[in-house]
Amino acid sequence: MDNKKLEKILSDIISVVGVPANIKGYKYLREAIFHVVKNNKLASSITKTLYPLVAEENSTSASKVERDIRHAIEVGYNSGRLVNINKIFDAEIFQPYYKPTNSEFIMLIADRMSFAF
Repeated sequence: MDNKKLEKILSDIISVVGVPANIKGYKYLREAIFHVVKNNKLASSITKTLYPLVAEENSTSASKVERDIRHAIEVGYNSGRLVNINKIFDAEIFQPYYKPTNSEFIMLIADRMSFAF
């Protein structure tokens, strides 16, 4: 799958779960998932490798990337639309009463993307 198509699909998924495109975490989340789909070895080192990679690409710090991604997931969770991922992938991935961690969210979406495409 080419990068542009993957970016479009990721943008659509992140929007459907209620993360508005105008917050920094949206961009960081999309980039983090993109990197893990392209290189699943990053999955084993999210805080040590993935966050610093996304931070470097955006001229910011890894801690800000982590915080902004957490905020983006929180916004999606609070909107009640996080469970829309279940419809997209036709599987019970997220429950309405459980907010996933950054790593869980990134890994579950990246994993499903890897199998779907």
